[in-house]
Amino acid sequence: MTKTIAALLTMTFLIPPFIETYAQDKSDNLSAEQILQQSDISRNGWNSYFVHTTIENFVDGRKDDVGRFDVMINGSNKTLVKFLNPDEKGEYLLMVDNDMWIYMPDTRKPIRITPLQRLMGDASNGDVARTRYAEDYSATFLRDEVLDRTPCYVLDLKAKRDGATYNHIVYWVAKGTDRPKRAEIYLTSGKHYKSIDFDKYEKVNGRVLLTQMTITDRLRNGRTTIMKYDSYAPKNFPEKYFNKDYLENLR
Repeated sequence: MTKTIAALLTMTFLIPPFIETYAQDKSDNLSAEQILQQSDISRNGWNSYFVHTTIENFVDGRKDDVGRFDVMINGSNKTLVKFLNPDEKGEYLLMVDNDMWIYMPDTRKPIRITPLQRLMGDASNGDVARTRYAEDYSATFLRDEVLDRTPCYVLDLKAKRDGATYNHIVYWVAKGTDRPKRAEIYLTSGKHYKSIDFDKYEKVNGRVLLTQMTITDRLRNGRTTIMKYDSYAPKNFPEKYFNKDYLENLR
């Protein structure tokens, strides 16, 4: 194919459908559940790992607040989040299976919370602590669709366990890479709650991992939250870190 013909095909938008058909042919044997499982890999590089997370909240385009957190993931069912901002020193969020607590030094005892509650801005507790969608949702295939010139599978996700952050998600997963592209979040009432765009991926320790996602509030206009991930590293943690009764001993 000559360069001239290729350019004409691009201008007439014939190339994106060609790419979509090619990618679809390669992945026709994957079920919706398998696609969902594959999509979790670029959000969770290892079974047990550390990642530093920065949350930037914007109101009408202006930065309103910034939060910094150290996140420790232990398998598919345990997460410990350490709050790093000076005014939140000593605070921790703990997720174990379907249960979640927040510990604040002033309260002395952990307080039970839910994944859906806001951690900061438009980021829910579960957006930080629950990153394995295949554990929390059942998936069915909706359609093929090109999103921002990227051929995608569109999956319908329904919560299958009590600890899931959201009730219903429509999920775009890029073909060929199986990386999440977008998630539209809906409440139990059916209201469109928020949109999540998975913006950036980078190679880290030999793996391509998510390094930035943007959350757009669909109930409150002009509010967005950017979550940035860095310092990914495989790491094992003492089991006692994931015991709610030990949180007061952490420093």
